[in-house]
Amino acid sequence: MRDSNKLRCQCGAEMNRHAEKLDLSAGLSDPGSVDTALGGVLEEFHTCADCGHVEERKVPPWREAG
Repeated sequence: MRDSNKLRCQCGAEMNRHAEKLDLSAGLSDPGSVDTALGGVLEEFHTCADCGHVEERKVPPWREAG
């Protein structure tokens, strides 16, 4: 999905994306971040194979063309 945009860990190693989660409650604090097609905010979780650090990032909402 976003492999060309891999995260770098705080130790410098490339991180592996290992999970995605749909956060349905995220819209309560930031209604503009909600992907209306999904009804929530999609989050990716990345883990470093070298040191075990876990990082989370929100996936921007899909935008319709036009």
